[in-house]
Amino acid sequence: MSRAFGVRAKEATWPLPTIAFLGGTGRMGVHLCAAWSSAGYSVTMCSRSKEKAQAIVDSLLSGKGYHEKASSGSVGEICVPPSPAVGWKLKAGTNTDAAEADMIVLGTRFDAAWPLLEAIAPKIRGQGKLILDITNPHLAWTMGGSSGKKGAALLPKDGPQSSIEVHKAKLDDPTARWAAAYKTVYWSLILPTGPKNPARPGVEVFGDEAALPAVCELVAMHGFQPVVRGGCDVAADFEGGTMSVSRFLGNMKREMFQGEKLSVGW
Repeated sequence: MSRAFGVRAKEATWPLPTIAFLGGTGRMGVHLCAAWSSAGYSVTMCSRSKEKAQAIVDSLLSGKGYHEKASSGSVGEICVPPSPAVGWKLKAGTNTDAAEADMIVLGTRFDAAWPLLEAIAPKIRGQGKLILDITNPHLAWTMGGSSGKKGAALLPKDGPQSSIEVHKAKLDDPTARWAAAYKTVYWSLILPTGPKNPARPGVEVFGDEAALPAVCELVAMHGFQPVVRGGCDVAADFEGGTMSVSRFLGNMKREMFQGEKLSVGW
């Protein structure tokens, strides 16, 4: 059962982390920044152009929501419906500003994420940052590569086969705590008031044990239900935009016998 929107669990004794979203002006970025702000988090929507982010933030904070038609070559529009934003702690920032947050969200295309993280790496290494990786190399155009490549074409031939493992290895910071979530959740299902389809609130989460409590709370705070799959080592099994037969059957089995209701559909 999902918790009430914006209500913390009794066992949550740590302060809510401040959040910076790299790729915040994209589809997942706008929808999640609005949802997390509505749930009580302090969120910075980061972009190469602070002005672009500021225009979106201004629209959201005015209560008008935000709408942006899909650009050529991309799929789906940004459509955050009008919602009261009184008390939201949402602001615009540059990608460099992400270094100041407790939690850094990688929400760009997979091939754009590491250059942005690398640029702030000297400022965040050794600081114990929580890094939430929602990039997905298996989704071409949307979260994969700018050239339309995806999956094996983007991942190292002799290395990790998931985005979180690739980025974790490149940062090489033993103090950082890594987690992944929202890998296959459509942005259109994420609203400032909770899931568009409340009957299917499940969001798969995996990562370092030290990162999971805060990330699971983040998912639950805006009305979804975290479904923990394991550590970073299971990432290759749960990333991917193409539904395999084995994965489909696994999802069906868990839904039938464990009651899982993963967020799927548009």
